[in-house]
Amino acid sequence: MRATVLGADMTIPRAQREQRKAQMAAAAARRTEADALPAGRTAIRSKPVRVTLDLSPELYRQLTRLADEAAVTLDVPRVALADAVRAMIRVTADSPGEVLEQLRRDREQ
Repeated sequence: MRATVLGADMTIPRAQREQRKAQMAAAAARRTEADALPAGRTAIRSKPVRVTLDLSPELYRQLTRLADEAAVTLDVPRVALADAVRAMIRVTADSPGEVLEQLRRDREQ
């Protein structure tokens, strides 16, 4: 197996190729066992997932207003917007009914 990356010749030694094939075959065989996890579901992600979100100016004002009011209520200098969004996600995960209704209304517009 030979790959060229930016002009560099990257040859994978035969022994490594054979070892990798054997590992993949062993993994495939384990997935056929009765109590095996489905393919692609064995690793647990340990790093946080980054999400980027574009907000309209009005939604951004609402979010910053909520974070500012939370800071006053909690008697802290500042509540980060990311912390406010994380808290909202946790609350809505526990009771998603209103969020689903809002999603329906947003899609109808």
